[in-house]
Amino acid sequence: MKKIYTTSSIVLCFCFAFINSNAQSTFSDIHYLLQTNCGGSGCHDGSGSPAFNVTLSDSLLYNQLVNVAPLNPAAAAKANKQVVPGYPDRSFLLRKIAHSIPNVSDRLALTANEGNVMPDVYPNHLAPQEAELIRQWILFGAPLHGTVVDTAIINKYYREGGIDDTYPVHAAPAAGTGFQMYAGKIFIAPHTEVYYYIKHKPEFSGNIEIPRIIGMMPQATHHMVIYKFLPGGENNYSEGLRPEEQTSHADVLDGIGMGKGLWDYNLPPNCAYFWPANTALDFNLHIKNTSDSVLATDLYFNVLTQPVGTAQHFMLIRNFPVFTISIPQDGQEHEDVEVANDTNETHMWKIWQLYTHTHKYGTDYDVFRRNANGTTGDQLYEGWYSYEQDYMVGYYRTGVDVTFEYFPDDSLLEIDPRIGLVHRAKWRNTNGPDPIIWGLTSAEEMMVMGFQYIQGDVLAPLSIAKNDKENIQFKVFPNPAIDAVHLNYVLEQASDIRIEFTNLLGETAFALEQKNKPAGNYLEEVDLKHHLSAGMYNIIFRTKNAVTTRKIVIE
Repeated sequence: MKKIYTTSSIVLCFCFAFINSNAQSTFSDIHYLLQTNCGGSGCHDGSGSPAFNVTLSDSLLYNQLVNVAPLNPAAAAKANKQVVPGYPDRSFLLRKIAHSIPNVSDRLALTANEGNVMPDVYPNHLAPQEAELIRQWILFGAPLHGTVVDTAIINKYYREGGIDDTYPVHAAPAAGTGFQMYAGKIFIAPHTEVYYYIKHKPEFSGNIEIPRIIGMMPQATHHMVIYKFLPGGENNYSEGLRPEEQTSHADVLDGIGMGKGLWDYNLPPNCAYFWPANTALDFNLHIKNTSDSVLATDLYFNVLTQPVGTAQHFMLIRNFPVFTISIPQDGQEHEDVEVANDTNETHMWKIWQLYTHTHKYGTDYDVFRRNANGTTGDQLYEGWYSYEQDYMVGYYRTGVDVTFEYFPDDSLLEIDPRIGLVHRAKWRNTNGPDPIIWGLTSAEEMMVMGFQYIQGDVLAPLSIAKNDKENIQFKVFPNPAIDAVHLNYVLEQASDIRIEFTNLLGETAFALEQKNKPAGNYLEEVDLKHHLSAGMYNIIFRTKNAVTTRKIVIE
């Protein structure tokens, strides 16, 4: 795999704008449109045998549309419903009226025996923004109540023009070789940053193996991650697009990350992702519109499959985020050094892809092998290097432009997960908030190192030579802390120790010292009420042979 960089009706329009300003909900807008355009005699007015009756109340019409099978046998055979919340492509109602939306008619086109497009009598064709309203309502979960679609953005895009940051219709994999996942269009107001989640249930039966995923991302993408819900986790979240406040991070496995442009995750030979039957996904999409125009975006994923049992190894994913970063506005470069390991693992990590992530204030990100004694070993990843172009560019590419390092298919990077890696990020804050802390938007910051890997050999017992430097084990809990904090550390040999609490400027706020402390496992409690005020601190633990640092928030 490598990332490939790529750099009407006047009356109806008036009615649409009018009802938008007075409607009680998005569905009330849609009800009005259907009633106005589809409620003629002999159509959907209750006479004959219509699939739904637009002369009913909002709630009664809703119950005839949402999650109701269409009367048309050809559409029903596709498992379409009249409206499937969150899935415009699977909603027969939208496919009947979508012919007026530019650039999507091919994707949503009716097939043989599905009848004519609707409304089919001029001048009652829906204007593009009216059909788009229905699509957006479905994409946002098709609720009965509430205003979930910003109709002003849609009106502006279709009447005044906007930026089309979408892809042409791409062919899905051939039958029997995979499937396609799609989400869009998504409209974003000028100078707006959005952070959405999209629950998506792929249409496949049984377990599948995936040796390749091709993703087509908007150029305005800040990042995109395909998460896999833990079993049953999807039941806690609504269908369709939802805002960042409804995060699923507690209910998903580490995801497959992508940035802008075309991404091709073509896994090494004999490797595959494994998705069990009934897998539910959560797309995490971060888009930033820096222009003066409305932006329209969409996402394509072509998922290639192979017979179950073909792969010898399954590709796994780990991310190691650091949530306690804080960068003061002083124009100086600040760094944070963290350990990424897992003492519960039973097999070696064999890393295929290694990557890092900060936002716009990041100046460098490096990853090192960690030695068994806790010290920093050989450098494995240099943020200033372009692994795609194979040369030193001389600066750190932040965000989704960060360099991705791939290890040769026949020589994956082997790491003992109990020892793990050391990752170090650097930032410079000259004109941002004071301080900048962790957050989702590009005005905030992140520190994330992650990798894709397969399991290697079973781990042998871990031993450390007695003449090696001390292997420091130092844990701090709870974090955040209020009245007291517990410090758990292990000394392999007798040593002087110093435990120092420093503020973000590096000034010592409180310290504990003890001379010639015997070897052993210690648990000490520090009374915070009498020593430290609320804020963020570094805890520096020093012995005669080594130093380690932890961060703590005191509330």
